[in-house]
Amino acid sequence: MPIKAKTKNKTKNAVTFTLDGKSVEAPTGATILEAAGHNGVHIPTLCYHPKLKPMSSCRVCSVEVEGVDAPVMSCVTPAVDGMNVTSKSPALDKFRADMIRFILVNHPLDCPVCERSGECLLQDSTYDFGITGHEWKTDGHIKEPVVDWGLIRYDVNLCIMCERCVSICREVQGITAYKIDGSGNGARINTVTGKPLDCDFCGQCIAVCPVGALASGIIFTGRSWEVEKFETICPHCGVGCSYNLDVKKGMVARVTSDESIGHNNGNLCSRGRFGYEFIQSSERILTPLVKEGSRYVKTDWDTTLALVARKLAGIKMNHGGSSIIGIGSEVSTNEDAYLMQKFFREVLGSANIDNMSNILAPEFCSRLFENFDGVNCVSSFDELSNGDIFVYIGFDGSNENPVMSNHVRKAIMDNGAEVAVAFSKKAFFLPPPKVRLVYDYPKLYKFVIALLKEILGSTPDSPDLPESVNSIEIDAEWRHNFENACGGIVKEIGPDLGSGIADLAAAIKKKSKPFYIIGQEVQRHPQAAAITVQIANLAKLTGGRIVVLREYCNTQGVNDMGVASGALPGYKKDGAAKRNEGRNAIDILLGGMAKAMVVMEEDVLARHPERATIKDAMGELDFTVVIDSFFTDTCEEADVILPACVAAEKTGTFTNVEGRVQSLNPAVERVGVSRSPWEIFTELENNMGNEFSYGSSDEVFGEIAGSVQPYGNALATAFADYGGLAGGSPVLTWAEPEPIIKPVEDALMALPDRSLFALGVNIKHCPSLRRLDPASYAAFGPADAKKFGISEDDDVEFSDARGKWKAAVRIDEGVATGTVRIPQEMESATLNKITVNGKALDCVTPSGLGKGR
Repeated sequence: MPIKAKTKNKTKNAVTFTLDGKSVEAPTGATILEAAGHNGVHIPTLCYHPKLKPMSSCRVCSVEVEGVDAPVMSCVTPAVDGMNVTSKSPALDKFRADMIRFILVNHPLDCPVCERSGECLLQDSTYDFGITGHEWKTDGHIKEPVVDWGLIRYDVNLCIMCERCVSICREVQGITAYKIDGSGNGARINTVTGKPLDCDFCGQCIAVCPVGALASGIIFTGRSWEVEKFETICPHCGVGCSYNLDVKKGMVARVTSDESIGHNNGNLCSRGRFGYEFIQSSERILTPLVKEGSRYVKTDWDTTLALVARKLAGIKMNHGGSSIIGIGSEVSTNEDAYLMQKFFREVLGSANIDNMSNILAPEFCSRLFENFDGVNCVSSFDELSNGDIFVYIGFDGSNENPVMSNHVRKAIMDNGAEVAVAFSKKAFFLPPPKVRLVYDYPKLYKFVIALLKEILGSTPDSPDLPESVNSIEIDAEWRHNFENACGGIVKEIGPDLGSGIADLAAAIKKKSKPFYIIGQEVQRHPQAAAITVQIANLAKLTGGRIVVLREYCNTQGVNDMGVASGALPGYKKDGAAKRNEGRNAIDILLGGMAKAMVVMEEDVLARHPERATIKDAMGELDFTVVIDSFFTDTCEEADVILPACVAAEKTGTFTNVEGRVQSLNPAVERVGVSRSPWEIFTELENNMGNEFSYGSSDEVFGEIAGSVQPYGNALATAFADYGGLAGGSPVLTWAEPEPIIKPVEDALMALPDRSLFALGVNIKHCPSLRRLDPASYAAFGPADAKKFGISEDDDVEFSDARGKWKAAVRIDEGVATGTVRIPQEMESATLNKITVNGKALDCVTPSGLGKGR
């Protein structure tokens, strides 16, 4: 396929030159290689990659330019007016073939045993130029074994030193994990430290390697011609990357990326590239299971569904439908979520359904568009790539979501954009942010207010702000409340942070397209609603936009579909839920008002901080049904377990952080007799005397399109104007938060550490990824480690109602004093006590902040 010209340096002007005897035009600033591609002329390349700056190391793309004695590299030579270029000639063929021969001097011709055979650019080029063997030799070349770098393998024998891996790691990932060691025949790729690779293991280096030098640590047992590629959507985080599942003999053999599909431009994170082993895990649930005594017995679908229908109908009759609660899933499809809420509302007569994004972030997810009061909070990645300053609030830089950060990094490279990171820990981002701020977690709301104050200056009207926001109305009540809130605020947050806020405000004022990226720490904060209102005010005052980082692949969609307390599909108000206003399904469970529970693809006990209390409450229920792919902690409390198929096995749609609705494409057969949840709810509805007749996920989506705006535009690119709430210049709004009660003196705030190698149940069943991330640890800042006499040789003992267990100690200079960070997979461990060296340390979690001590 011809290489297309890059657009980042183009202007409306064009150059005219001669290419192979024809007069052609190309955008000003295009290289000869890009200009040729622009005009449909193919020039062979080897080291060039369209996502990267030209390396000019292979010389295969060289062309003849009139007036120049030797061939010139087309990838770095600009096309200029009047130039006469020849891209094809016998002399060029010989020159290019010689360049390939030079590369082959130290490259073994063992293609039959190389796993990249059939998709190797060097192999293709060798064939294209008719090279049949080594014509030149080098003395003293010693072969070295393959280096094992965890999920990456490197074979120096196959390396052609094209530098693609070095470039993509630096330019796209911002990691700089690789360097070139040595020169000439002794040159090789190495880690920058010279030690085993320690990076985010995105696998971008594997994707761009043109040969077999860099390969997956999950050994690929196939050849390119043996696999069938299925384009689909990553089932992990909310970015919703497109990728290919490569299938051999009915099994997923690997994941590959493709720059030509999806919004992610071929970029993937470690979860996307290596997190596929769960699909064919031996731990998948294969058949329906019914508890008999203390064990589970395999049954068939008809028997099990009849049992579930009979039990739920009886509970509805005896206790009312509202006694049945439901927990939906952030990894189920839109179709699954829609039919779950329909089953509850129309068949069971219960509005008591919710999902963990709401339960863990009350008043945020299902009320997203209310909190932002007219500010665009759903933005496309194309818009993101055009931003000029990105302010991360409560977001752990690129560690929390690397592919979104790839879009931000592109804006840095292309537009000179800047980044500011505000987090409760020293957050990681490369290139280094313009401003890096570490706030005190309980004072996050005051931090945002202080930034607002600095943006506005001494009065709420500032001449430094963009013209586009001069018309915003600031009413007297808002002015009064704002001025009251700002009194002494710099003193409260500390002078050092105040100075950093001044730097951040100054940086924002110099830009015209700010983006405020809101992470999980904001969304789960006890004052989340009030904080987001003020971030919305920031966006209004600076002409900015907001991006809400969604954690899972369908966190956006499950809320859009109405699996939420008090909200129907499309965020319409659910009148039937008013009697439980402000209470979610877990509150109802803990209040003793529930008799039955249905859980769809969610491990409530693993994710909720009140694990022990919920477990006890579930033990008091009359009946519990769990739909899942794996036997989770929550399954242990179930009376019936129904096997669910995974994303790679079904059709349906996910909605990502942009509001982009994307289709799944089944790549493998379903394991056992597993089903999609929408099919299960359809059968249950029919078993309970209703006449629901959905024959496919497309039919369910058709109903969604008719009732949920803007899903009527099926598979829309994005919906920035969701629900007609965006646009205009609304007045500033005010939200006074409930006060946070300060922890007792010397108490540590237990906050989650987020990992690239862990996210939800599916990743737990990807052993290759899990080896990269220890299951449990406690990270202390140096000051607290010294204060409490803690070293990395110690173990931490955790204790709660379940008992005691140990984890390793980490000393991390990024951890703020007064906090301890634990992996998000341990968030269910509500830490009342941490014991180190026999000394008990008092702790408080965010969920306990507003409850007193």
